Amino acid sequence: MPIPDAPSGSEDVLIITNGDSAVARIEQARVAGAILPWRDVLHDGPVPAAGGLERLSAIRSAFIASDLGLGVGEVAAEFAARDAAVRGHAGFARVEIWLEHDLYDQLQLLQILDFFHAESRTEGLYLVQADDYLGLQGPEAMRALADRAAPVTERQLALADRAWDAFTAQTPHALARLAMEDTTALPHLAPALKRLLQELPDPVRGLTLTEERALGGLAEAETTTGELFRHVTEQDEAQFLGDASFFRRLDSLAFADEPLIDGLPGPSPDYCGLGPGSHLGYADYARARLRLTKAGRAVMTGRVDHRVINRIDHWVGGVHISPAALIRYDRAHGQLVAQD
Repeated sequence: MPIPDAPSGSEDVLIITNGDSAVARIEQARVAGAILPWRDVLHDGPVPAAGGLERLSAIRSAFIASDLGLGVGEVAAEFAARDAAVRGHAGFARVEIWLEHDLYDQLQLLQILDFFHAESRTEGLYLVQADDYLGLQGPEAMRALADRAAPVTERQLALADRAWDAFTAQTPHALARLAMEDTTALPHLAPALKRLLQELPDPVRGLTLTEERALGGLAEAETTTGELFRHVTEQDEAQFLGDASFFRRLDSLAFADEPLIDGLPGPSPDYCGLGPGSHLGYADYARARLRLTKAGRAVMTGRVDHRVINRIDHWVGGVHISPAALIRYDRAHGQLVAQD
C-alpha cells in the first residue's frame, strides 16, 4: 500500500479519497487537484483513542504489517508520508474529501473530519459524498460529483468528532447510542455504524454477522472460498469487505482451537499476503472447497458459543473483544448485551 511522499498533482486543491481505484477514476476524469489516498482499513484491527494522527498511525502500521506480512518500517514510512501530506493542508486553498457510502469509507470520513476539526480548518473544506462506489464510476459521473462538492459544515465536523470518539472508545456504548440518534448531517453514517455494531459477537453463538453469513452459506452446501466471499459480501447493501478482510475472518474460523470450517490450505497471509513470505498461490486459497465441521454445525444451531470454546480476540474500533470482555450485540433487538 505505497503512499506518495506528497499528493500527486500541482493544483491548489487537495483531494483526499479512499484508495487507488478512486484515485485512478479521478485522474481519468481530469478533475483538477493533488490526490491523496487514505487507504486504511479501519474496520479491521485496533483503532484506539491514541491521542493524535501519528500515534494512531503507529498502531495501525504495526497491525497492517503483521496482517499482510510486510515490514513494520516499510508500512510505518507509508503512513508517515500520508500523515505529512495531510498535515500540509494549509498549503491548499481548497480541500475536497471524496468518499463513498459504505462502512470502509464512512470510518475514513470520521477520521479525516476529526483531524480537520482538531486543526480548526473550516475554510475551503468540501465534501464529495457519493452514494455509489467511486472506483466504478466513469469520467462523466466523476465530473458530476465534482460539481456537487458541498462545504463542510460545523454540524458535520461536530458530529464526526463525536462519532470518532465513540468509535475509538474502549466500550461500544457511545457508538450504540449514536447509531440510534439523528445523524442526518452525515447521511450515510447511521447505517454504517449499525453495520459496524453487527461485527460484535452475538449473545448466543458468539458470531459476528459476517461469520454468521459465512457459516450459513456453508450450512447450505460446500463451496469455494471465492464463491463464499461473493455470497457473503453480496448480502450487504453497501459492500465494504475486501477479499483480504474476509479471508482473515475465515482464518479465524478455520484455525481456531475448535475449527468451525475445514478446507483451507493454510492461513491467508501465506497465500494472499503482500510480503516476501507470501510464496504460495492466491488461487489455491480462493479455490479451496470449504465445509462446516461438527463444531461449526453446533455453533450454528446455538448449542455452542464460538467465543467461549475458541476464546477468540478481535477488535471493533477501540473495543477489544476478548475472553475478559465479552460484550455482545443482540442483532435482533439492536442492543448491547454484557456477559460475565
